[in-house]
Amino acid sequence: MEKKKLDDLTKAKLIYSGELLLFALVFAVLGILFLLGVISPSDWKKWLVLVGGSLGSIWCFVDFAWILASPKRKAKNSLIDKILLLPSAAVSLGFNVFFWIKMIPFHSDYDSLFAAFLGSILLYFSLVYLFECFYHWKHPVPGLLEEEKKEEEASSPEQK
Repeated sequence: MEKKKLDDLTKAKLIYSGELLLFALVFAVLGILFLLGVISPSDWKKWLVLVGGSLGSIWCFVDFAWILASPKRKAKNSLIDKILLLPSAAVSLGFNVFFWIKMIPFHSDYDSLFAAFLGSILLYFSLVYLFECFYHWKHPVPGLLEEEKKEEEASSPEQK
């Protein structure tokens, strides 16, 4: 009995959806561990989250505006991916501003709030990536379809 070979688009969708599912699982586990207090927020983790979260939140808004402003970029990306990350970017930016003002890394009074914030954000990311995993299986990212079309066009002259 012959094994059925997967076409290139199905392979690409499987890899992409698999990566999204892996990220969803990692974020879910980390989020739960932060919420349960298994991972405690040490000073270096707080600084990493404050700097990385602030930059990541700002980048999320810039990336969204860039996609809206650039037809070429909009054609290659999925707008729903960017829209789903905006709420977490807004909340994260708000909490990061609060933590920067209070200089939380030097106060342990807010450790439980910090852990709850980080755990919640990670669980939200997990849900977003889980949704995207299934969504992009049915509706592949336009850039993925474009690459598949280029590969088909490149291979078609060879088959003649």
